[in-house]
Amino acid sequence: MSSTKCIMGTRKKARAFVRVRPTDDFAHEMIRYGDDNRTINIHLRKDTQRGMVANQQTDWSFKLDGILHNASQDVVYETVAKDVVSQALSGYNDLLG
Repeated sequence: MSSTKCIMGTRKKARAFVRVRPTDDFAHEMIRYGDDNRTINIHLRKDTQRGMVANQQTDWSFKLDGILHNASQDVVYETVAKDVVSQALSGYNDLLG
């Protein structure tokens, strides 16, 4: 599904980014990044103690506009929010979610 928004008379697709900030207990074995820096793959191991359901999904792959791995707040702002904030301050409707 593609979302669009109207900015200065043109329609643009909504962009999606994910920011990942590893911690000491980060799930390194569950998350893999694509070589394109736009794909994130998540794998959940089945919990055998809780029982297995045959149709339980354990793998997901997401295609994004970018992955901000261990990025600073400044990099996140420059990449994701700067244009949106500037347009909002100029009187155009925008959304950061």
